[in-house]
Amino acid sequence: MSDQSNLSPIYAFGSFRLDPQRGKLYHGGMVALLSERLTRLLLLLIRSNGSVVDKETIATQIWPETAVSDGNLSQHVYLLRRLLDERAKDRDYVVTVRGKGFRFVAPVSVAAPALAARSTTRDRAFDRHAHIEPEVVHHYCRGCYLLEKRTATAFGAAAQEFDAALRVFPDYVPALIGLARSYALMAQYSYAPRSYTYPKAKTAILRALELDSSSADARATLGSLLLFCDWSWKEAEREIETAIRLNPKSTSVYVSAAWFYTCKGSRESALRHMERALLVEPSSPVLQFCLARGFLHTGEYQRSIDAFSRLIESVPELTIARRHRAQAFLLNAQPAEALADLLVMPVDRADDLALRLPLLARAYADCGETERAQEIYRVLLETAHTEFVTNFNLAIVAVGLRRLEQALQHLEQALESREPALLLLHTLPLFEPIAQRARFKAVLRAVGAPVDQSARSFAGTVSDSRIGPRATPLG
Repeated sequence: MSDQSNLSPIYAFGSFRLDPQRGKLYHGGMVALLSERLTRLLLLLIRSNGSVVDKETIATQIWPETAVSDGNLSQHVYLLRRLLDERAKDRDYVVTVRGKGFRFVAPVSVAAPALAARSTTRDRAFDRHAHIEPEVVHHYCRGCYLLEKRTATAFGAAAQEFDAALRVFPDYVPALIGLARSYALMAQYSYAPRSYTYPKAKTAILRALELDSSSADARATLGSLLLFCDWSWKEAEREIETAIRLNPKSTSVYVSAAWFYTCKGSRESALRHMERALLVEPSSPVLQFCLARGFLHTGEYQRSIDAFSRLIESVPELTIARRHRAQAFLLNAQPAEALADLLVMPVDRADDLALRLPLLARAYADCGETERAQEIYRVLLETAHTEFVTNFNLAIVAVGLRRLEQALQHLEQALESREPALLLLHTLPLFEPIAQRARFKAVLRAVGAPVDQSARSFAGTVSDSRIGPRATPLG
């Protein structure tokens, strides 16, 4: 009989198994090879038998010979939670105990050494194909973290992280999906031209589906690309509905569905899918941000302001929320409040061109400070010769300045380059002064938006007593 004394036990919890001696975390048919520190952290939490482990204990156990910052510790906890497929505050495994530390709450069973040995032998078949290096996991988790910041810099850095993961493991499907989402969101947030980002996004997502055609997240991402890139409404809806059937608990799937129905003008369906996403991850800042934007695009401006305000208070580092609250203020005929938000924002070149400066110009125009609005418009027009500025945003400012012919020209140029923002043209009363013109309706028809419904929504919103003659809404 072989000696089993040198075999360490395997810890089983939920659908996971941890082999601490080999630093392997098994989940279904996949194996993640953990770094030494992540292995130590998980093992420390497991062996505490449900007791709280304070930060000082973690620091001394995981970093015995070096000083460690709270940020470094938090980053390791974040990486561990991503490995355990956790994102919400209602954790299944690692719970934060405010002011104290962390606690492992899942029931844990321990396999006997002999069973552990047989278990690892049994897993060798898929271990060769599903082995994930710590470097891959680190880059992937870091990319996911950056995606949630929703800034131009963060999207670019996220793409670099996913690229780094793929250089080590070219067929890692989650990283391919993350890469596709990074590039797609750059265009959807007006940070980069679709002609540059969408080919990269499509290449990544088609490769992901080639490797795993049953991936719900990949299907949903493809659906978003078909919508915002190709304006293929039927094909996009088919992919998103397929994704929902494959995984009805995926937040990214529900968010893709919510934006599809927002663009389609189906208000109830859009909000229902966003609320379903929040039921899965009720404390996710980025989902709260998306819901606040959903209220904005469905005309519930005060609810949008309230949702953004709560988010800004709880997550002040999510600066994009303040800029979108400024949009809601403008739509709610509160341009002075919009100015207050926009003027305290930190300067970031890409974010400024994509959102802050167009909003600032429109807020000045709505406040009657025409000269300031005209100066920003002039700067944006000059900048557009050398840097990326969407025609959609230029049209927003032109309408605020009552340069209606120029606004129509900007929209037609946006149509020529298929700017993703045009899909939301009919969801907000952006351009009421030109909404009844034939050229404006032609743009709506080319996008596929319901023209009659759009005209009614413009008329209904502008006749609302909240909106005065100088408060033409901005979206």
